Amino acid sequence: MIRPLHFDPNRVARLETESWRAYYDRRWPAMARVLVAAHREQFGLSPAGALLATISASRAAIAFAPLEGSDVDAARRHLLAYYRRVRAALGTAADAATLAERELDYWVVHRRLAIARKANPPAAALADAETLRAIEPMTAAFAHLHAALFDSTTEIMRPSAEWRALAAVAVDRISGGYSTDVAADWTLVEAHLQRTYRAILTIIDRQPTAQLEAAT
Repeated sequence: MIRPLHFDPNRVARLETESWRAYYDRRWPAMARVLVAAHREQFGLSPAGALLATISASRAAIAFAPLEGSDVDAARRHLLAYYRRVRAALGTAADAATLAERELDYWVVHRRLAIARKANPPAAALADAETLRAIEPMTAAFAHLHAALFDSTTEIMRPSAEWRALAAVAVDRISGGYSTDVAADWTLVEAHLQRTYRAILTIIDRQPTAQLEAAT
């Protein structure tokens, strides 16, 4: 069963936003520094464990990053090592191979949608509901990852997946070069991630009660 989580969603959202900025700028040392802090705060890893998890996550990101010549197999191997540590820290029931595959599936789907949206950017800002309809494969990939990671279901994890997918869309506008206000979009990314992590905490807090009710 997932252990209780006690992180600050605003702090973790800020760290993830910083890691995304570093990733798209290809500032790998900066990304690694932020990820160490994020792993300590979100998953409760030891300093050594957070560093080793960050090394695996960074190697996976670097392997996957090139649009031409992306090494998906290497990314998968590093994600497997990464999720061995994360699942042990969380008490996740799903095995590391399942988690790594679901993370990689999100990466692949996200890249495909980001390339398509860059080639044909929306003519105007869309409402969240319209955006979510357009990026349903990415939202579904997030829901599958979150469900496996937090011992839940895709239906229950849907809200966190939607907010995280909307954050990714805002990042895509920036990285794709069609954002009309880069600073505002980075602020939006962080706000969406705050909602993501609040939704996750709410669900995790309710799980023991739900499991007890199911057993009685």
